[in-house]
Amino acid sequence: MANTDNVFAEKQDYLIGVREEVRKRDAMAAELEKMRTYQKKLNKNIASEEKSISDEIASTIRRRKQELSDTYDERLDDNRLRRKKVENKRGKKKNQQMNERIDEETKDIREENRNLEVEMKTLLKKNKVSSFCASKLYYYMFMPKGADEILGMIISFIILFIGVPSVVMLIFKKTVLSKKENINMAFWCVLIAAIVFIILLIIYFAVHSSTKLRHSETLKEARAIRDRIKANDKHAEAIKNSISKDNDESQYNLASYDKKIEELDKEADKISDEKQDALKLFEQDTKKVITDEINGRRLPELERMKSEKKEIGEKITLGEKKYSEKVLQITNKYARYIGEDLCKEDKLSDLISLMEEGQADTVSEAINLYKGQKSSR
Repeated sequence: MANTDNVFAEKQDYLIGVREEVRKRDAMAAELEKMRTYQKKLNKNIASEEKSISDEIASTIRRRKQELSDTYDERLDDNRLRRKKVENKRGKKKNQQMNERIDEETKDIREENRNLEVEMKTLLKKNKVSSFCASKLYYYMFMPKGADEILGMIISFIILFIGVPSVVMLIFKKTVLSKKENINMAFWCVLIAAIVFIILLIIYFAVHSSTKLRHSETLKEARAIRDRIKANDKHAEAIKNSISKDNDESQYNLASYDKKIEELDKEADKISDEKQDALKLFEQDTKKVITDEINGRRLPELERMKSEKKEIGEKITLGEKKYSEKVLQITNKYARYIGEDLCKEDKLSDLISLMEEGQADTVSEAINLYKGQKSSR
């Protein structure tokens, strides 16, 4: 290798040679950077592809499993709907036959009540008593007997002696009193309500006097008839409640409905078992089939990228080795003499230009002139 003095005495060709080696070094660095950038891109693409494959497998398995479950759920929903229809038909059939049974078992009671009502009306008519005295309202207000009729009397009195006066008072207040000026509204309202109350009270006692006092014996007989009607009504209601609470349904001919419901229940159990077996098979086998199908379709491209990544990694390793060797070569052969700062293409080109222009004849002169120009700037 040439000594330091020989290097600085070299001509233009020496610097051209150095520049060529520097260009090779820089080209290696640029190629390495390009390969590293591509390697990063490959890493990102591989990670993205791996995630995409994993997501597709997971979403496909989830969707297929849900579709499988939905298919069986639809069959179960259809089963429940058909069962509900059968139950409704069974309920209607039972209610119909239960009502027929109630009608049959209370037929004599209802017939007796009709006869008693005719007897009561005949009795009142014969004794010239108003047919109003046969109504429930009359017995509530004038001859109550028992808790239900006493409650009816209280409600009737509230409506008659409080409700009616209040309504009449409000009507007068809105239609007549509101148009008057300088009147004592409260006084007139109370007065109107009191007048209506008194009128109703007079009517009440008039009815009481003309019926209960004048025809007491007849009304006592009517009361006795009414008591028999009430007793029959209670008896009929007791029969109805007894039939309604009777758990023995054998007499209603519901066997065909029960058989159909039993068949539908067995069908539902079978569908549920099939669903569990299908989901179990899905977990044990179908998931693997789906995974293998997606992997078989997408893994080749992933493997290609991984192979390319490995290849580019090997190229980078080799390139880094060659680049390192080139850097050491330039450092040992050139930079140690002319300086690392001048071992750059642009500065070497400046030195060569000085020599081409004739301003310097040797490397040493060119360097001194270049540094002098730099200092002066």
